Amino acid sequence: MSEPDPDIRWKQRFANYKKAHCQFKNAAVFFDEKSGCGTEGDIATEALIKCFELTYELAWQTMKDYVSYMGHAQALQGSRDSIRAALQFDLIQNGQLWIDMISDRNRAVHTYDENRAAALSRRIADLYRGEFKAFEEKMDSLQ
Repeated sequence: MSEPDPDIRWKQRFANYKKAHCQFKNAAVFFDEKSGCGTEGDIATEALIKCFELTYELAWQTMKDYVSYMGHAQALQGSRDSIRAALQFDLIQNGQLWIDMISDRNRAVHTYDENRAAALSRRIADLYRGEFKAFEEKMDSLQ
């Protein structure tokens, strides 16, 4: 794999996204294998949630950087604006699911209860795995 152009911010950010996404995929497999298995299951849950947080953050920031690179005139203030712009640029297809990620990401930061963490991690594994993959494939096609 070649190094991203140091002058193109979205490519730098996307390279970091791909690394985080790889870790997320590994954590999701570990979660699938260990979910509900005592201490290992707890570790798998925490790993998946933390990897989700990082992957999500890098995804929306990549979206923001890309649409800015493409000359999007409006200033993007945060993840919600970036997701809406990404929809306009066809970087993602399921905008509502990405908007739902915002809430789940915010919940992830403040989830201390084991039952809530288990429910959140199951949601992450079931709903967001495919979205992250599709986003990576789309961005790869633009390089």
